[in-house]
Amino acid sequence: MIKNRRSIRHYNEKEIEKRDIEKILECGILAPSAKNRQPWHFIIIKEDKDLKNEIGNLLEERLPEASLTSEVIKTSDTIIMIYADIENTILDVQSVGACIENMILKATDLNISSLWIGYTLKIEEELKELLNTDKTLIATLALGYSDAKPKPRPRKELDSVSEWR
Repeated sequence: MIKNRRSIRHYNEKEIEKRDIEKILECGILAPSAKNRQPWHFIIIKEDKDLKNEIGNLLEERLPEASLTSEVIKTSDTIIMIYADIENTILDVQSVGACIENMILKATDLNISSLWIGYTLKIEEELKELLNTDKTLIATLALGYSDAKPKPRPRKELDSVSEWR
């Protein structure tokens, strides 16, 4: 799954079953977390297409260079806004990062495409108001089915990113 995972930005019309989204979320919450705090909180937006459009439009208005990401938000079957209750910033963010990685790997296992989106952090305050939450936004995950099969992106060689001592 790790080698097959890709960031996908174009989705078709096929709907994801609610049970598959639940499986993805369940794998997310199995991630390790500092002091077992499990700081994650998810807002799943699937049925409310107007809300997805509003988030996408808000992003594009505020950040014109994110127009492709805005389109991903609007056209994906489901977006998951991933929030956290932050006590210890770096440890809680690392914990949620592990949660997100579990989620995208499970999506890959289910043949569901995904995109881990960071651009939504640029509209965090607007999203807090829109979604009525006081939690800290960590990322957004777009999910959908795609016919795209992109080739692997180049990776650095292990020797260039590691030191043995």
